[in-house]
Amino acid sequence: MKIRLALLVCVLAFSVAGFAQSGEPVMQEMPADSLVRQDLAKNAEYFSQGLEEKYNENYPQAIYNFEQALRYYNEDDASMFELSELYQQAGRSTEAFSMIEQACNLQPENKWYQIRLAQFYLQNSDYQAFMDIYDKLLEDDPSNMEYLEAYIDMLLRIGEYDKVIVKLDQLEEQVGKNEYITLQKAEIYKEQGRMDKMIEELEKLVEYIPDDTRYRALLAEAYRKANRKVDAYKQYLKIKELEPDNQYINVSLMDYYMSIGDTENAFREFVLAIKNPNLDYETKAQIYEIWSAQNEKSKDGLKVSHAVEVGQAFIQTYPEKNIGYYIMGVSCMNMNDYRQAKSYFHQAVEKDNTNFASLYQLTFCDVELNEYKDVIEDTQKALSLYPEQPLFYLFQGIAFFNLKDYEDCVTTLEKGRKLSANRDLTKNFDIYIGDAYNQMGNKQKTYEAYDRVLRADPDNFYVLNNYAYYLSLDNKDLELALQMSEKTIKAEPKNAVYLDTYAWVLYKSGRYPEAKKYMEKVFKYDKNPQGINYEHYGDILFKLGDTKGAVKNWKKAVKAGGEVSEFLEQKIKDEKLYE
Repeated sequence: MKIRLALLVCVLAFSVAGFAQSGEPVMQEMPADSLVRQDLAKNAEYFSQGLEEKYNENYPQAIYNFEQALRYYNEDDASMFELSELYQQAGRSTEAFSMIEQACNLQPENKWYQIRLAQFYLQNSDYQAFMDIYDKLLEDDPSNMEYLEAYIDMLLRIGEYDKVIVKLDQLEEQVGKNEYITLQKAEIYKEQGRMDKMIEELEKLVEYIPDDTRYRALLAEAYRKANRKVDAYKQYLKIKELEPDNQYINVSLMDYYMSIGDTENAFREFVLAIKNPNLDYETKAQIYEIWSAQNEKSKDGLKVSHAVEVGQAFIQTYPEKNIGYYIMGVSCMNMNDYRQAKSYFHQAVEKDNTNFASLYQLTFCDVELNEYKDVIEDTQKALSLYPEQPLFYLFQGIAFFNLKDYEDCVTTLEKGRKLSANRDLTKNFDIYIGDAYNQMGNKQKTYEAYDRVLRADPDNFYVLNNYAYYLSLDNKDLELALQMSEKTIKAEPKNAVYLDTYAWVLYKSGRYPEAKKYMEKVFKYDKNPQGINYEHYGDILFKLGDTKGAVKNWKKAVKAGGEVSEFLEQKIKDEKLYE
């Protein structure tokens, strides 16, 4: 090490300041009589050690060595240059700025010093000083693109667009046509809202590089913004000719066709976009969402045939993704084919068992198909992932209800109801809770649940009808029951279920002739009456003294089947009314 340093000292003692071809600073030659040879040697030695420590990333020691180099020669601009960088890294900005200023004063022609000084001016928001430096740099080297980019970025930063155009025009005269220059000018014209000038520049670029589809795409987009749709369309077709699998060409053509109302051709490009191997999956999925939303708002809605084609295209292109199976499932649902829809949703869940939409649609199909054991199994899987989603509790509660497991039904529904923040959804929970409690024989809980529904929805005819009927069975609050039931038949005067309830409340209220009148309306509007309708009619006739007619209808009740009272057989046998 001592031998190497001794040799270096001899070399540096007679070297010049500035940068070698490698870009590294070297020492400036000084007259032999300006400093003693010993000080020059010390300066060179510390400078060399400073570089070594810097390259070894030992920055504090590097700073020390460069400072010592300056101590032995206070006009050492190379050490000043190095210290400006190291001080800046250490957060000593003021000292860093001072160092580079001194270096520039000593060596004003050194471009590396000037570039670093310009960066300090930029940090200090002294934009004019920054531009003054780059003006000089560009004057010395006008075709240097790095200088030009830095200069233009500054002009753009301060909004001096016209000056940028002048500078770019000057450069274009010097170096000829250039992609960077043309694109910069086009971007500036765009920023200024001068679409005609922007288009003019892009047209030049396309003429200069006709096979580059990127520039044709920019030109087409500019044409569209200028409402020159036909010109844009020509560029899109040319892009498709030059690059059939261009990743965005199908999307661009789809947008174009949509803008002129040509939905069929737009759809064709949409399908081609899905199949395009160069377009990423995320973009395709987003396009599908946009397409669906747009078509759902149209008067015809999303055509089922289109949806099927899209679903098949996704399955063909991405068999490992769930989206195609999901789309096919929704398509089948729109055709009321819940069996096939369920099959597709099963496959969608197999591809991604965390997808909420697929899980929801699968459980919905289970409910529609009355496959309640599957409902419970699938909602259990869904709730393991989404334990705070009330819809899955509702579906599961419905399944328990239909399987006559009323205790689990109520437990599940009460849990889901607590999670519901939607008024209509909460109402549905309360309806099923009320129905389940009724099946359990807990009328008080039934009425409490129904009361909650009616507070939220006073015209809920399903609850009004059931509430009235259960009150009549209990011979309780018959006037209230009559008011509730009357509200339902005013709203739906031909609804046989509501008419039967109204007739039965009248019967319980002792208003037999009116009850008979409304029961006869039941048979008028319902061509397939249930056993309970015939039994009710028989009871009414019995109260009116028509025993023969009563027994005849009781027998019809047995034949019709369905829900009837436990006394029906006894009434027929004894030809007597039991309640």
